[in-house]
Amino acid sequence: MAAPKQAERRTRGRPARSPEQIADMRGQISACALRLFQDEGYAAISMRRLAQETGCTAMTLYKYFDSKIDILRTLWGDVFDELFDGLEQIADQNSEPVARLNAIAAAYVAYWLEHREHYFMVFMSGGVSQSDVVGFVSDPVLLARFELLRTSLDAALGADTDAEELRLKTDLLLCALNGIAHNLITINGYPWSDPEQLVRQATGGLLAN
Repeated sequence: MAAPKQAERRTRGRPARSPEQIADMRGQISACALRLFQDEGYAAISMRRLAQETGCTAMTLYKYFDSKIDILRTLWGDVFDELFDGLEQIADQNSEPVARLNAIAAAYVAYWLEHREHYFMVFMSGGVSQSDVVGFVSDPVLLARFELLRTSLDAALGADTDAEELRLKTDLLLCALNGIAHNLITINGYPWSDPEQLVRQATGGLLAN
């Protein structure tokens, strides 16, 4: 009778992990990847190296993430969640439309200036293809977070703005904010004007036209 029981134990394998255990392991892997990607660059880190640093096998790593870009996209998502959670709190604190738009826009730029390591990881990681980026930015969940910029600009412009003009100005707003952040971060030897003044000039131009 002992042999069948031993065979039964062998076929059962390890019990399935709970959702909490899976989330915890994914968090450990993500935290380790964040440190390595920021210290050495995304392109320099292999899945085997990440597995070693995490304390597991490469096979185990693939049970939690499909690929290295899957891990990077997860980290990108975490960064944008942190960014927009903060922006939504600022939006709730400002009821006047123009003041709310300026506060959100200034905070958007300030976030990247205060988290430059996040900026480099999100926008300047080497070894990332265009298809990798498209797969991330087309995510409906991420796009929904950016709606805060569109709705805030819409409220500041007033009721007379048609949909096509609003889309154009929303795109221009995002280009302006990312451009301000990019230049202040990557050309830090130049004596740039105050970031909030740059943002106010950008939003003021959008609202004036």
